Amino acid sequence: MANTNAPAVANRVASPATFSKMKDFRSAPLQDKGTVEFTPTADGDTLLLTALPVDATITNIVIGSDDLASTSVTLNLGFYKTDTNITIIDEDALGTVIDNDGVTAMTEVRFETKGIETISQRVWELAGLSAKPDYGEMYLALTVAAVSGPTAGTVSYYCNYTV
Repeated sequence: MANTNAPAVANRVASPATFSKMKDFRSAPLQDKGTVEFTPTADGDTLLLTALPVDATITNIVIGSDDLASTSVTLNLGFYKTDTNITIIDEDALGTVIDNDGVTAMTEVRFETKGIETISQRVWELAGLSAKPDYGEMYLALTVAAVSGPTAGTVSYYCNYTV
């Protein structure tokens, strides 16, 4: 019978033993969650969901909403700087043109554009940066990609992450 070891076990049984990165194997889970009223009036409108530490690893993001448009609305999910200008880092790093026509049940979107191999990547890596930035947090945000017939609606979300 064949045996395959995941990284935590492989590191433990290696000779000599290798230390695993704590962020990958024994991190305390944290969660940001909320509900907000949002009206996507124009392409480029943003809904800042939460500020995340740049060293956090995101395990999942779940978003649900009322119907946010009488005709259609699509959203991107990505990152912005927490500066006074709310500068775009990558507005669709985690989700591109997420269809929000009609009521949307709570839906997992963490891996909408990123593969499962990114589970241990830190926020700054998910945002497409080549090195850790000198600032400490980034906003996780929804950005309106396109909207026709916008209507106000409720958006609920939760984001599970570790640091």
